[in-house]
Amino acid sequence: MTIYLVNMALLVGWALLLMRHDIPSRRGWFVSFATIQWIVLSGLRDISVGDDTAQYKALFLQSQALPLHTFTDRFFQILFTESEDPGYYLFQRLLQYVITDYQVYLVIVAMIFMIPLGYFIYKYSSEALISFLLFSVLFYEFFAVTGLRQTIATALVVLVGYHFVRARKLGWFLLIVFVAMTIHKSALIFLPFYFLANKQLTKAYVMTMFGVIVGLFVFRNPFFDLLVQVSGYDTYSAMDGAGAVNFSIMLITVLIVALWRRDVILQHNPSAIHFFNALLLAACLLPLTFLNPSMMRLVQYFSLFLLLMIPEIVGTFERRERLVVYYSAVMLLGLLFVREAPVYSFFW
Repeated sequence: MTIYLVNMALLVGWALLLMRHDIPSRRGWFVSFATIQWIVLSGLRDISVGDDTAQYKALFLQSQALPLHTFTDRFFQILFTESEDPGYYLFQRLLQYVITDYQVYLVIVAMIFMIPLGYFIYKYSSEALISFLLFSVLFYEFFAVTGLRQTIATALVVLVGYHFVRARKLGWFLLIVFVAMTIHKSALIFLPFYFLANKQLTKAYVMTMFGVIVGLFVFRNPFFDLLVQVSGYDTYSAMDGAGAVNFSIMLITVLIVALWRRDVILQHNPSAIHFFNALLLAACLLPLTFLNPSMMRLVQYFSLFLLLMIPEIVGTFERRERLVVYYSAVMLLGLLFVREAPVYSFFW
């Protein structure tokens, strides 16, 4: 846990040093340092860190012995008829013509995710420090130390795809979704966001969405079965005792507070309408996590917008109140992280 705490302390230190004044170049330096720190932590981790790191190493070594045509001959057949994700294995095998060391591979995957994440925060977050601290507490375990396939898919469909959503470039967005779904089929769940991103928060729309959330919770079993069949991951099944209770409470609370402050948020940042709609879609998928924890994979595509929404909420308070809320948020995130006490070690 110590190295994670050092990472967070450095984030706060860089922010105090570089962002005391709103100077874009200094903000850019802060984001650069924060991004590099997370590339180092993610890429130089030991295989014991993260649930899937060792398993992905076995796959990496196994694929080195196979010829390229093994990954290309039945690419589309596998993509549309089987639960495999052929784009990931093809990407991995092509990369092995350049690098053969698994640790270097982890560094490259870390760069593929962290660099777009840094730009995502730099470009769209009103409080970069809070965004990075939120990532360091809520999302690092999912995107930085495990799940390489979905880490790459999320970098493509969310962190890159969001720029096409904002620019309203449907063709490019569809292309990026297709590429991402070859790496992890769950990326297809992000497709509706393009069409709902600019949906205005009328009373009827908000009430309808909350009605959908409640309805999907009541009928979560058939909804779960439908998504499993569509996604091709028919190995997933309902599990007793599942449910991301704490995360669900947190996300719904943030969404309700954001809706309460929505006039101020949208007056300051009209594009924040995207954050609202992303979190509403995330809330629609929360009932699935009460059947199988793996369904958090779907929620995470949208819940990354918490990195942008929470800073917007902080910004709605008056200057004096904002400082109290800001530092309270930083302290709370630190305490939450200490309570989890995650273990970390470098590969050496």
